[in-house]
Amino acid sequence: MAGPPAAPIPPLSAAARRRSLEETLAAAPDRDALRLFAYGSLMWNPCFEVADRAVADVDGYHRSFSIWSVHARGTPEKPGLGLGLEARSGAQCRGIAFRLPPGTGEAALMELWEREMWIDCYRPVWIEAETGEGPVAAFTFAIDPAHPMHTGSLPLADQARYIAAARGKFGACADYLYETWDAMRREGVEDEEMRALVDAVRLQEARG
Repeated sequence: MAGPPAAPIPPLSAAARRRSLEETLAAAPDRDALRLFAYGSLMWNPCFEVADRAVADVDGYHRSFSIWSVHARGTPEKPGLGLGLEARSGAQCRGIAFRLPPGTGEAALMELWEREMWIDCYRPVWIEAETGEGPVAAFTFAIDPAHPMHTGSLPLADQARYIAAARGKFGACADYLYETWDAMRREGVEDEEMRALVDAVRLQEARG
């Protein structure tokens, strides 16, 4: 089974990261009403100021553990997996639409870009998120399926095996999964694939 790339992926340059942020903000429908759709760790650990939040659905995407993690939640020898938002026909992903304070600009979002766009395995994209008060435009971080850190479609058993065994500089990969799952439950966000993965990782940990 293929694993992460043998050679380390270099980080984006500061100039490239800033350019990505500038281009994303330039495409905003309304700079004074910025929203971010969060589907993973940003639901429980945002690194930006939040004015409001709402449960939201996004069509055509699904949440998946399909990014190799060889530093944050794993190592090159024992890689973990990170969450991404992946395009899939007929899918729907439920997460949180955060509304940012009016006037939020590049300086306030640079920490977010350094966290999510350290390498370019994500593509910042604008999507339509359906909230209880109607549709809103939001940006989010979708997987680049051509990136070498993209795992492709891993069977559930393989995902569980990688997640249960991996630990990186930010802790155990399983804790990352559990904290995300706990945040989803607090927000009333259901996801049967995530529920199945949580159960599979717990079983893998119990087996040792």
